[in-house]
Formats: sequence, C-alpha cells, structure tokens
Amino acid sequence: MAYWVGATYIVLYVAGAWALQGRPLALSVFSNAGLLVPAAVLLGIIGRRRLEWAGCQRLFWQTFAFGVAFWALGHAGAAADSVHETTASWSGWYTVFTVCGSLGPLVAFLARPHLGPRRDEAGPAGLLIASYGLLGIFLYAYFVFVPSLVVTAGEAQPTLLAFLEGNRLLLACGALAALYFGWRTPWGETYGYIAAGSALGLILPLAVGPGAAGPSAVTLAQVAWFAPFLFYARAAFVAPASPPPPGVHLPAHIVHTVVSAIPVLTIPLVGYSVLHLHPLLETADLFRALLTSVMTVAGLGILTLRLAEQGGELDRADSRMRLLAAATEQTGDLILITRADGRFELANDAFVRALGYSREELARFTIQDLMEKGVEQLNADVTREVAERGVWRGTVVRRRRDGSTFPASCTVTPLKDAGGALTHFVGVERDITDELRLREQLVQSERLSAIGELVAGVAHEINNPLQSIVGSVELMLEQDPDAPDRQDLEIVRREAGRAGQIVRNLLSFVRRTTTDRATTDLNDIVRDTVGLRRYHLRQRNISVDLSLARDGVPALVNRDEIQQVVLNLLLNAEQAILSAAHEGRITVRTRATARERVVEIEDTGPGVSAELGGRVFEPFFTTKEVGQGTGLGLSISHGIATSHGGTLELVQSARGACFRLALPSAEESASV
Repeated sequence: MAYWVGATYIVLYVAGAWALQGRPLALSVFSNAGLLVPAAVLLGIIGRRRLEWAGCQRLFWQTFAFGVAFWALGHAGAAADSVHETTASWSGWYTVFTVCGSLGPLVAFLARPHLGPRRDEAGPAGLLIASYGLLGIFLYAYFVFVPSLVVTAGEAQPTLLAFLEGNRLLLACGALAALYFGWRTPWGETYGYIAAGSALGLILPLAVGPGAAGPSAVTLAQVAWFAPFLFYARAAFVAPASPPPPGVHLPAHIVHTVVSAIPVLTIPLVGYSVLHLHPLLETADLFRALLTSVMTVAGLGILTLRLAEQGGELDRADSRMRLLAAATEQTGDLILITRADGRFELANDAFVRALGYSREELARFTIQDLMEKGVEQLNADVTREVAERGVWRGTVVRRRRDGSTFPASCTVTPLKDAGGALTHFVGVERDITDELRLREQLVQSERLSAIGELVAGVAHEINNPLQSIVGSVELMLEQDPDAPDRQDLEIVRREAGRAGQIVRNLLSFVRRTTTDRATTDLNDIVRDTVGLRRYHLRQRNISVDLSLARDGVPALVNRDEIQQVVLNLLLNAEQAILSAAHEGRITVRTRATARERVVEIEDTGPGVSAELGGRVFEPFFTTKEVGQGTGLGLSISHGIATSHGGTLELVQSARGACFRLALPSAEESASV
C-alpha cells in the first residue's frame, strides 16, 4: 500500500508540473509546495511517534527530524526568494539551512538505534552527533561560503553542488552500512527504506546530469529532491518502538573517545593546511583563519562535554557494578557465571562456601565437574533448552569438595553479545536440602494422621467383639473348671488378651493423652527393664552392658510409658541380633546434660540401611517375618517420646543400630 501511495504522489506531481508549463508563477508555487509535502509528512510521523522511542533511538529520529526541518526551512526561503526575484541566489541565507538539513540524516546514524534504546548513552551520542555536525558546517563554510565572497557565482557554484552530491554519497554509504549491521535486528526494515531513499536521491541527480535544461530535466530534478522523503516517511512509520526500560541497565556500547575527537582534530588540520596550500585574498584568508579558530574552540568545548559525560557515565556504570556485586555477594543464593564452554567465570561467596572450593580452584573446573556422576547428558539438555527457550529451570545435584552432595533448585539464563552470539551462562541456585526434609516430614505427618484416624476406627470396631469373646471364655472357665477343653480355652483367653493389648497400643498411639508424671531417675527405669529381660537374653547368648550416669538421670516422666519405650527398644535390639544368627551384645547408656536426659540402646546386629532409616517409626512398618511383630513398637515409642517433649531417633553407629531417647530435664519440663 505504501508503495502505491508514493508512486501515485510522484505521478500526480509530474502531471501537475507538466500541466502548469507556461505559467511560471503557478508552476513555481506548485512545484515548491509539492517538494515540501513529503518532508511535512515525514515530520508529522516522527512527531506523532516520538514518545514511542527512547534513548538513542529517539535521538536518531530527532536528529533526522531536525535535519529535514532545516532543509524544509531553507527550501521554503529559496522558494520565496525565487518568487520575489524570479530566480533564487545559491549563496543566500537559506542555502545554509539546506546544507545543514542535508547533514542531519547523515550524522543521525551515529546514534546506532539498532543496538537498542541505550538510554544512558543518549547524552554522549548527542555530543558525538553535534561534533560531526560541526565538522560538516565547517567544511561547507570553509570551502563554499567563504570562497563565494571573493569569486563569482559561476565559479563557486560547482563547489556547492559537489559538496551536496558528496553529502548524498556519504548518506547512501552510511545507510547501506547501517543496513548491513542492523539487517538481523528489528531495525532491518527501517534501514532498508532509508537506504533505498538515499540511493534514489543519489542516482536521480546523476541521471539528470549537471546543467540539464528543459521541463523534463527540471521535473526529474525536483522528484530527486522529494522522492527520498517518501521512503524516509515509510521508515519512520515502520520503525519499531523502544522496549520498556529494564530494572537495571548497564551501558554496553560506549563510543570510544578517539571517534569523538576526529572532528575536532580534522577542523584545524584541514583549515590551516588549505589556508597555506590554496590561499585566497587576504580578507578571505583572515576570515578562514578566524572560522577555523572559532570552530576548533567550539569542537574542543563539545569534546570536553563529551569526555565529562563519558566520565560520568563510567562512574555511574561503576557504581551500578559495585551495587550489583555487593548484592550478588550478600545474597544467600548460589550465583555462578560460566563461559559458553562450561568453564567458571565468576562465583559468589555463597557458592564458594557451599562447595568448599576456592575461586582459583573453581577456575580449573567446568560446570559438569561439580555435578553428581551419571548426569552427563543434563549439561547438553540445559544448553539446548536455554538456546531454544531462553531459560532452564530444574533441580541439580551438586558435589562438594569432600565428596558429599546436595540437591539445588537451579535457574540458568544466557548472556549474549551485541551480535546475538551466546557468550556466558548465568546460574542462580538454592540448596533445597532442608526444604526436601521439611517436605518429607510434612508428608510423614500427613501419613501418620491418616493412619491414626484409620486405626482409631478399626480399634473401636475390634474392641467390642473382642471383649465379648474374652467375657464368654471366662464364663466358660468359671462354670466348668474341669472341662476337657480347658487348655484350649486358656489359649483363646491368652490370645484374646494379646489382641486386646494390641488394641490398647493402637489407641495409645492415636490418642496421645497426657498421663501422670513424676520426677524419676532414668537409671532406675533402665535397671528394672533390663532386669526383666536379662535372663531371657542370657538364654539366647546376648549379653547386656550397662553404662549408667554416676549421679543419676532425673526426669519428669510417666514411669510406665518410659519403661515401655526402653522395653520396646530392648526387644528391637534382641530381634536384630537374633536375625544375624550369632552372639551379640546390647549396650545401654545414660547421661545427663544441662537441658537433656539421654538413654541410648545400641546393638551388634546388622543395623538399619539408609533406605529403611526414614521409615522405622512408621506405624505397621516392620522388617520382621510375618507373625513376629506388629510394626507398632517404635511408632508408639516415638509418640511417647514426643508427648514428653523429647525425641526418639536412629543415630549413626559403628556397628548395628543405635536408638537415642532424649527427654527434657525435670527443670525444663516444669517450665513448659
């Protein structure tokens, strides 16, 4: 659609110009107004969209608009002069505006909008544009305006035309260079339209030829003036809007100071060398020397501002870098940056502490070296997903210097250079060991709660018929003491009593009711409980060693419940030793600390594997054969310890299994 609009305008313009041949005034008004319409459309589009751009992208279009506005003002002045005096003077005031306007689109490319808004670079880029604009004005004044004071118009006009044509050539080259570097960016289409328009503005005047006369040549020359603006207007219309500003922006494309100094060095070099190599009249040479001096001073002023602005920019960047570095080092998350090949570039203090390596040692590793063995494919999967989606989230297992491992929640994002090539990976990790432990405890708690509700219902349902069975058997035994089946009835009563005890244990596990407690020496409970089992243990070639605290272990407890815990632990140790089919030893130790009273029962059995260690306190979980146990002993013992404000846990042992019962001291219990 845009192409048809531009083509239609050119056709209408050419048709109108031909229709007004022979009417000089009307033709002059029509042609000059027609030249200004595309420029006005371009300025309108830029003005309407100016708030959509930011930073260097807005600076680009503002410079472009200033140049077009100056050109339009100069052309309007030339048109008014030509209407008043029939023909315009090429050395009039409006020529300066026209020349300055032609420089605007050229120097605008120094903003390099395809690199992004770069809001912090807009000031330095503006000074850079000003310095090169100053160089262009100096060259025009030095080689065109000043010589026109001492030579005739016919001799100086070719210099002006050469200057304008050279500017068009530079604009076309600059647009093509911008198109080359920005083709793969969102600004590729915009640069394409600008390059097409600038190339058309360069080729059409050459096709007309210098000094060409006649209506056709004049009309074609006028089309050459406004046709590029049609392409520029389309470029402004399709130019992408600037993205919103990020939370923290660091400059990535600061222009080197040498580039900013080129115009300042060029002005005196060209001005004074040409002054000696090609002198004019004394008055003109004095003016040229003055112009060179003034422009040099002005350029030095702009360069000074540029250096000050760049210094401030570097200070701000350094401040941001220090701020980010401090935040990175103080955070508890593990932050690491690796190169594209996986080798470490940077790691914060949390990462160094978590893995136990120094930064110098980390520099010799790749990211794969510090992961659990057997996950070599994970690195390739992470790289592929980051390249495809821009981020990877998952869980990795890190290996510390001592060989231990820990799970970590990880997020990986890429860092790319200006060309879009991936250069680094940024990883943010968090040790989730405690989180997984808490999650496991929560699942265990929910599981125990569900089992408790089930057990409560089942126990009540079993207890009622069980009491009927026991009562009936006792009546039968009382009515006929000499019954021939008395032995069988005794077995029924004994097993029913055993079943009743199981039901009571189930209800005790579920209810966790508070019982009467008194200050009791745990040494006495241990002696009495071991005394109950000592003979039975001796018959099975199991010895018991007591290592009791000398001064006693007083604690505020329910004696019967704690005795049940110790008995359950002794039975557990006995069963473990018997399963190993060899002689064994059970060691019972007590000790007292300022806050705890501890009973440890250790056996020489096969021990408990790491896989089963987390399940030994689950109700109905047992490693014994069918009929050898209910799986409630340890779970009930764990509940009793918890109801006393203590803990019961399986601890690491050199051989066999070791259970530690820790209860609060009498003073601690009384204060709760």
